[in-house]
Amino acid sequence: MEPREDAPNRDRRLGLPGAGGGSTGVDWGRRGLSPYLYGYESGGLQGRTRLSKKARATRYCPGADDPFRYCFAFPFSGATAHDELVGMNLSGRLAAGMMLPVVTLLLAMGFIHGVTWPGILLACGVVSVVLMTAEMIARSQSRTPAQLVRAAEALSRGEQLSIRPSGDDEAAQLAATLAELSAQLGSRQHLLEKTVESIRDPVVVADEHAMIVIVNAAARRLYRVEPGFDTLTGVRNFQNYYADGTTVMPIAETPMARALRGEDIDDCELIVKPLRPEPAVCLVANARPLRDDAGNLRGAVIVLRDVTAERQAHQALVESEQMAQAIVRTALDAFVQTDQDGIVLDWSPQSEALTGWTRSEAVGRRVVELVFPEELRVAHRQRITRFLQETAAGGMGMRYETASVHRDGHRFYVEVSLNALRRGDGWIINSFVRDVTQRRRAEEQLIQAQKTESLGRLTGGIAHDFNNMLTVITGTIEILADGVRDNPQLAAIAKLISDAADRGAQLTSSLLAFARKQPLQPAETNVNDLIGEVVRLLSQTLGSQTEIRTELGRDAWFAFVDRSQLGAALVNLAINARDAMPEGGTLTFATRNMQLGIPDAVALGVERAGDHLVIEVSDTGTGISPSHLEKIFDPFFSTKEVGQGTGLGLSMVFGFVKQSGGGIEVKSEQGRGTIFRIYLPKADGTAQRAVEEEELPVRGGNETILCVEDDPTIRDYVTGQLDGLGYKVLVAANADAALAIVNSGTAFDLLFTDIVMPGSMNGRQLAETLMAGRPALRVLFTSGYSDGALPVQQGRGGHGIPLLTKPYRRSELARMLRRCLDLQVDFQGDPVPQPYSVQPDLERFLRENPPEKM
Repeated sequence: MEPREDAPNRDRRLGLPGAGGGSTGVDWGRRGLSPYLYGYESGGLQGRTRLSKKARATRYCPGADDPFRYCFAFPFSGATAHDELVGMNLSGRLAAGMMLPVVTLLLAMGFIHGVTWPGILLACGVVSVVLMTAEMIARSQSRTPAQLVRAAEALSRGEQLSIRPSGDDEAAQLAATLAELSAQLGSRQHLLEKTVESIRDPVVVADEHAMIVIVNAAARRLYRVEPGFDTLTGVRNFQNYYADGTTVMPIAETPMARALRGEDIDDCELIVKPLRPEPAVCLVANARPLRDDAGNLRGAVIVLRDVTAERQAHQALVESEQMAQAIVRTALDAFVQTDQDGIVLDWSPQSEALTGWTRSEAVGRRVVELVFPEELRVAHRQRITRFLQETAAGGMGMRYETASVHRDGHRFYVEVSLNALRRGDGWIINSFVRDVTQRRRAEEQLIQAQKTESLGRLTGGIAHDFNNMLTVITGTIEILADGVRDNPQLAAIAKLISDAADRGAQLTSSLLAFARKQPLQPAETNVNDLIGEVVRLLSQTLGSQTEIRTELGRDAWFAFVDRSQLGAALVNLAINARDAMPEGGTLTFATRNMQLGIPDAVALGVERAGDHLVIEVSDTGTGISPSHLEKIFDPFFSTKEVGQGTGLGLSMVFGFVKQSGGGIEVKSEQGRGTIFRIYLPKADGTAQRAVEEEELPVRGGNETILCVEDDPTIRDYVTGQLDGLGYKVLVAANADAALAIVNSGTAFDLLFTDIVMPGSMNGRQLAETLMAGRPALRVLFTSGYSDGALPVQQGRGGHGIPLLTKPYRRSELARMLRRCLDLQVDFQGDPVPQPYSVQPDLERFLRENPPEKM
C-alpha cells in the first residue's frame, strides 16, 4: 500500500481549506467513509475474485474532481483492471481443462509414431489452437462478471453504476439486484446528507486521523472550516475557552480530541471566540467516538449547541435578582415574602429590626402568627383572600394600614403594600411594610389641633363677650359687697353673685385653655415646690382613703410654664385619679429630667427636642378602656354620670400643655391604673421667676392713663375704677381715637388697652405704633381672648408682656398698674437692673415657716 500523503501537502494538492479552496457540502460516497457506515469493504464481492486488504493498495486519487475516491494501484484504470483480472482467471481455467485431453492425445501419438519435428510442430499448433480457443471463450464469458464486480465495488463506496443487460438470466438477475441496492443506498445517502446539513446545531465528524470528513452548514459558519481540516494541527481562525471565558482550552482538551481518544463527552461547556471582531459564542458540546463492528476506533462525532442566548438570559436574570436583593437589603421599608397560605419565604433585615424576629426564626412560619394581634388575624386572612381574588381578576395591588405587634409585645402601626405573582398553581405575595406609628400620631395630633382650633374659634368670640360681662359683674360686686357689709342677708346675696361670676370665669378659662387661646404668663417655675403646694391642698380634699406619695427628683430642672395653670392641671389630674379609685388607692406625683431626641419629640408632640422636665401623675384605680383612651382629651367627653363632670378637665390640661410647648401622654390598663406624663420645656435660666400674687393693700396713684376699650360698658367700668384709684384717665373707643389723642400732644404715662378691637388696628398694633416713637412707654394689655394678637417670643405667646386677663377685680387691676408704673426703665424701654436684695426670699421663708412652727 502506498504511504499516505501528509495533510498539508494533500490539502494544497486537493484545494482544501488552508490551501486556497476546496469542495463544500457533504459528499459521503467520495469521502471513503461509506464502508464504515454500511459494512462494505473496497475489496468487492466475496469469492475468488475478492481482493484482500493486503492486495488492496489504495490511496487518494490525484483527480481534483474526485479528491477522496479510493483507487487501486494498477498501471491501468480500475475498470480495465477488473476486466483483465477476471478474463485471465477464466481463460486459465478453460485452457487447463482443454489442455489435458490434447496433451494426452499428443503423447499417445508420440509413442506410436515417435518424436519427429513435424510431430512437435503439430503438437504446438494444436496447443496454440486450444489456448486461443480458450481465450476467445473466456473473453466472451467474462464481460458480465466484470460488470458485476465493478458494480459491487461502486456499491461498496456508495456510488451508482449502470450494468448493460446480458443474455445470461442469472447474471441479469444479479445485475438487477445490485442496481436496486445501489438506488436505495443512494436515496438513503442523500437523505442523510440533507438531514445533517439542515441541523441547526453544528455537527462535525472526523476520522481516526483527526481529519474532518463531515461538517454541516452551522459548523462551517461557526468554525469557518471545511472537510479535510486537521482538528489537531490545522491553522485555526478561532480560539476555544473554558466556561469562564478567560482560560484558554488546550487543543488536547477539546471535546473532539478527547473523543478521538475514546472518551464520551457530555454537556461540556466552552466558549468559542473568533479571531475576527465578532461576538463570542457559548456552546455545550456532546462528543462520541466512532467504532466499527470489531471495536476499532474509526473517528469521532461532535454535536454543539449554541446556548449564548440562554446564558445571556440567565446572566440577566441573575443580575436582576441581585439588583432586586440589593433593593430589598437597602430599602427603608421592611420586605416580607410569603406564599398564598401566609408561610414566610423571605424576611429582610429591615423586617428583623421592625418586628424583633430574626430571619431564621421567621422563615417557614405563618406571618399572621408573628406580627398580627390575635383579634386581627381573621380579618387579615380575609383581606389576603380578597386580594388574591382581585389580583386574579386583573387587580394591580393593595395598600392598607393595620396594627402590628412586636416580638416584645408592644403594638405599632404599619402601612403594607402588597403585590402578588403567579407561580405554578399558587401565588407568591411580596409585601413592603413601613412603620407609620409616628405619622399616625402626627395625624391624630393634627386632627386634635384642628378640632381644638375649630372649638377655639367657636368659643373665642363667645368668651370675649362673656368675659367682658363677667368683668363688669366681678368688678361691681366688690363695690356692692362693701355697701352691704353691715347687712348680712344682702352680703350673702353679694357673695352668691361673686361666686357665680368666678365659676363663669373658670368655665371660659377652661374652654380657652383647651383651645389654646388662653393668654399665659410662662416663667421659670420650681415644679417640685409647686407639687408640694398641690399635695398640701389635696391632702385636705381627697380624703383619707387616698394615699398621696411623691417621688420628686432632687436635681429636677425648673420648667418654663405658667405656674397657676400648671397647678390647676395637676389638681384636675388628681381629682380624676380620686374618682377612678372609689375604694381608695395610691396617687403618686413624680418628677425627673429627660432629654428628648427629634424622633421622641415628634412622637410626643412637644414643640422642640432637647431638655424637658417630666411630671408623672399615676394612680392605682380602675384604668381606662382602650375604646375610651383615644377620646379622653376630647372636649365634653366624660365617663362620669350626668351632672358629675363637664368633660373639660382633661381637655383643659391637654390644651394648656400644648400651648406651653410641651406634650402629654397617657398609659392605662384596665384594673391596673393610669399614668399621665407631662413633658415641659426646661427653663433656660434667663426667664423671669414667677411673681407670687401677694395679698397686699390696694394702692393707687396720680399718673395719667390712656384707656382704650371698645365695649362701652367695660369702658365706663374701667374709667370709674381708675378714677377711684386716683389716676387721671384719657378714654378712647378704638385705636384711631387713641392715635388722635396722642397726635394732639396730650401727655400720658401708661397705655391700658384691650387687645381685640374693631377698626384699622388691634391693641398690640396700637402699642407697637406708639412705642416706635416712645420706646420708654409703659403698656398694660387686657383681654379675655387674644385670638393670636399677642406677639410670640421664643415660640411662646405672652412671655414678658404685661397682661391683665378678663375678668379681673379691682385689686388685680390696681396691682398690675403699679407693677407697670413702678418698673424702672431706661430711655430705650429696657428695665434698669436693681441691686439684689434678700428681702423677698426672707419674707417667703417666714411665710412658709411661721415662728410658732420653728
